[in-house]
Amino acid sequence: MAANQFERNGKGRKVLKELFANPEKASMIHYSCEGFYNLPDGRSPRITSIAIRKLDNAQTESFSIHQVAEIRGTGLGSGLIART
Repeated sequence: MAANQFERNGKGRKVLKELFANPEKASMIHYSCEGFYNLPDGRSPRITSIAIRKLDNAQTESFSIHQVAEIRGTGLGSGLIART
Protein backbone atom coordinates (compact mmCIF):
# COMPACT_ATOMS: atom_id res chain seq x y z
CA MET A 1 0.00 0.00 0.00
CA ALA A 2 2.83 2.44 0.79
CA ALA A 3 4.36 1.83 -2.65
CA ASN A 4 1.01 2.56 -4.26
CA GLN A 5 0.75 5.85 -2.36
CA PHE A 6 4.35 6.66 -3.31
CA GLU A 7 3.53 6.09 -6.99
CA ARG A 8 0.46 8.34 -6.78
CA ASN A 9 2.50 11.06 -5.10
CA GLY A 10 5.12 10.81 -7.84
CA LYS A 11 2.49 11.06 -10.57
CA GLY A 12 0.90 14.02 -8.82
CA ARG A 13 4.22 15.83 -8.58
CA LYS A 14 4.84 15.21 -12.27
CA VAL A 15 1.45 16.69 -13.20
CA LEU A 16 2.07 19.75 -11.00
CA LYS A 17 5.51 20.24 -12.56
CA GLU A 18 3.95 20.15 -16.04
CA LEU A 19 1.26 22.65 -15.02
CA PHE A 20 3.77 25.09 -13.58
CA ALA A 21 5.91 24.71 -16.72
CA ASN A 22 2.91 25.92 -18.79
CA PRO A 23 0.99 28.20 -16.41
CA GLU A 24 -0.94 29.93 -19.21
CA LYS A 25 -2.80 26.65 -19.77
CA ALA A 26 -3.83 26.07 -16.16
CA SER A 27 -6.31 27.37 -13.63
CA MET A 28 -6.83 26.28 -10.05
CA ILE A 29 -10.36 25.74 -8.78
CA HIS A 30 -11.24 25.75 -5.09
CA TYR A 31 -14.67 25.24 -3.61
CA SER A 32 -16.11 25.19 -0.13
CA CYS A 33 -19.31 23.72 1.16
CA GLU A 34 -21.55 23.90 4.17
CA GLY A 35 -20.59 21.73 7.14
CA PHE A 36 -20.96 17.96 6.95
CA TYR A 37 -22.02 17.47 10.54
CA ASN A 38 -25.07 19.75 10.74
CA LEU A 39 -27.11 17.98 8.06
CA PRO A 40 -29.75 15.97 9.92
CA ASP A 41 -31.54 14.77 6.77
CA GLY A 42 -28.44 13.03 5.36
CA ARG A 43 -28.28 15.04 2.15
CA SER A 44 -25.03 16.10 0.51
CA PRO A 45 -23.72 19.49 1.64
CA ARG A 46 -24.28 22.42 -0.72
CA ILE A 47 -21.34 24.14 -2.35
CA THR A 48 -21.35 27.69 -0.99
CA SER A 49 -18.42 29.31 -2.78
CA ILE A 50 -16.12 28.77 -5.74
CA ALA A 51 -12.84 30.48 -6.64
CA ILE A 52 -10.90 30.15 -9.90
CA ARG A 53 -7.32 31.40 -10.15
CA LYS A 54 -5.25 31.62 -13.31
CA LEU A 55 -1.87 30.11 -12.69
CA ASP A 56 0.10 32.44 -14.97
CA ASN A 57 -1.04 35.83 -13.65
CA ALA A 58 -2.75 35.04 -10.31
CA GLN A 59 -6.01 36.64 -11.49
CA THR A 60 -8.75 35.30 -9.25
CA GLU A 61 -12.52 35.26 -9.66
CA SER A 62 -14.72 34.13 -6.81
CA PHE A 63 -18.39 33.53 -6.19
CA SER A 64 -20.03 33.14 -2.82
CA ILE A 65 -23.72 32.42 -2.34
CA HIS A 66 -23.61 34.32 0.96
CA GLN A 67 -22.17 37.40 -0.73
CA VAL A 68 -24.86 37.34 -3.42
CA ALA A 69 -27.57 37.11 -0.75
CA GLU A 70 -25.99 40.02 1.11
CA ILE A 71 -25.80 42.18 -2.03
CA ARG A 72 -29.42 41.39 -2.91
CA GLY A 73 -30.54 41.98 0.66
CA THR A 74 -32.16 38.56 0.83
CA GLY A 75 -31.70 35.59 3.08
CA LEU A 76 -30.34 32.29 1.88
CA GLY A 77 -33.76 30.66 2.24
CA SER A 78 -35.54 33.23 0.06
CA GLY A 79 -35.29 31.37 -3.22
CA LEU A 80 -31.68 32.32 -3.91
CA ILE A 81 -30.78 28.67 -3.55
CA ALA A 82 -33.02 26.09 -5.20
CA ARG A 83 -33.84 23.36 -2.73
CA THR A 84 -34.16 19.84 -4.04
